[in-house]
Order: sequence, then C-alpha cells, then structure tokens
Amino acid sequence: MGADVTELVEAVTSSDEPAEVESISGHELPPEVQALIDEYDTFEGSRDSFLWKWVHRLTPHFTFSFVPDEHVTDVRTVKTLATIFITILDDFLEKDRDRETFDEAAKIPHSAYEMDADREEVQTEQLEFAQLVWDELQSVLDDAPRSEFYLPLFRFDTQQAVNAIEYSYFLGQYPELANYQELTVHESHNVMMFAYADIDLMYAPALPTDDLAQLRRMVWEAQMMARIGNWVATWEREIHETDFSSGPVIYALEEGLLTYEDLQRLRDNPEYQAEVVERLRDADVDAAFFERWQSHYEELERLAEDLSSIDASSYVEGMETVLRYFIWGKGKV
Repeated sequence: MGADVTELVEAVTSSDEPAEVESISGHELPPEVQALIDEYDTFEGSRDSFLWKWVHRLTPHFTFSFVPDEHVTDVRTVKTLATIFITILDDFLEKDRDRETFDEAAKIPHSAYEMDADREEVQTEQLEFAQLVWDELQSVLDDAPRSEFYLPLFRFDTQQAVNAIEYSYFLGQYPELANYQELTVHESHNVMMFAYADIDLMYAPALPTDDLAQLRRMVWEAQMMARIGNWVATWEREIHETDFSSGPVIYALEEGLLTYEDLQRLRDNPEYQAEVVERLRDADVDAAFFERWQSHYEELERLAEDLSSIDASSYVEGMETVLRYFIWGKGKV
C-alpha cells in the first residue's frame, strides 16, 4: 500500500510552504515557451506566470517511465503548451463569456476545420495567439517517433477537454442540472490527463497492445485524482468568481449544505460568497475529497500492478506529488 492521504496532506501543510512556492516561482521555462508567455502576458486578464512554471516543473511526475530520457525535455514542453492552449480556451468561455471566440478556437486542433480569426465579434489577436501555441505544440510533436499514429487519439482527448470547458459553461446557465456523476464524466477531462498520456505514447518505443486498455483505465483514476487536487486548490476562488462547476460545490448541493437558491444569491451578493466559503470550510469539504482521492489512488495502484509489460510505479508515486503541488498552489493556480 502506498500513500495515506491524511499523512500526505498533514506533511504538506506542515512543511515550509513559502520555500516550495518560491522554488516554483524561480523555475525557468524553456526559451520557446517563455517567448509565448511573454506574448500572452500582453493580453488583459492573463494568468500569473506562476501557473506555467508550476505546470512545467510538475510534468515529469505524470510522465510514464517508458518515455526515453532523450525525449523527456520535448514531452515537458508539449505538455506545458497543451496546458497553455486549453487554459486560453477556458478563459474565453469561463472568464470572458465569449462564445464566438471559444467556438472558433475549438476548431484549432482539428485540421478539417479552419479557424476564422476575422469572424465578427471575436477576439482576433487572442485567437491568433491560440493558433500560434497550437502550431508550436504541433511542430514539437512532428518529431515524435509515433506522432502520426497517436495524433488522432491526442486530438480526440483534447476535444474532451474542450467539451469539459463547455460543460462547465452550461452548468453556469443551468445549475439545477448539476450532479456529481456527470461532473466526473464530463468536467474531469479539463485536467487533460488522457491527452498528456497520449503525448507520452507518441514518444514511446513500441508497446504491447495488451497493456494499452489497462493504461487508459489507470489514466482515468489519475485524472480523477488530479481533478480532486484541482478542486481543492480552486473551489474557494471559483465561488468568488461565481463559477459553481467544482466538485466541492456540487457535493455541498447534494449533501444539503447549499441550495440552488444559494447559488443565485451568490451571484447577487458578493458578501454572501465569503459566508458560503466559511460554511464549506466548517463542513470540511476538503476532507471528503481527500477520502475520494485515496480511493482512486488505491485503484490506480491495483491497476498498475496488473500491467504485464509496463512499469508504472513512478507514475503512481507521481500522483502523490501532483496532489502536493495542488496544495502548494492553492490560491495561485
């Protein structure tokens, strides 16, 4: 048996957090990524650069060990660029409520559809930048040994992340439809663990097909663990942003800690937001999700042990680090 989430959380919260955060803040990005971030920072409402450093520093911990050492640098770059891309799309819809620009940006990963940056009412410069990020990502992937074979799967899994953004947007319009089961099926893809695994496969030597379905089952568990970490790190901020598509908020609705009337009141009364955050803290919603994280971890361990040709132990252990990073990044990612 690996991690005990209670001990893990206690160790992280009692550690020297400022030192860890400072270490992430001082992390250097590759020049090609930093150049894109410098351009991204010229746009109004851009995310803090801490997020991109946090992602790039973390990527080796959710990279499968079958990726040869000579390709790890490219894998880190592509995963960071994929995160930047999906975050830009997320901001179009979640922050800007800009359906027109989002719809055009969603076409970018699909070569059969041409994005129209000149479409009326779209954010032309931001759209062109999203295209630039994807083009840079694609140019790195073009050199991956198995890129051509796995690129369709990568596009499919990236589309699931795009769908997750849209699902969150619809929950904002129809909060009465919110339920935890659908949230896990749709919204969990926002953390892109399947797309990240596809990137690993593009750089892998030939793998026996017997293990690939099992690998996907593992990634589902890892994706839920990453999503839970993200929810724990962001739900308080998202309540203040009146984004109610996080697991803790849906949990609070299903447990009777919140009502749908409360959600409307949160939109109308910013002072009520702080009261609700305190209510959910008192109910210790984080602890409820750490318990769910533990269940997914134990299933991830079990699946990894049943692989016949892949050593996934470092991937399993890496998900502990992913949770640590989310706790350290609370309020910053």
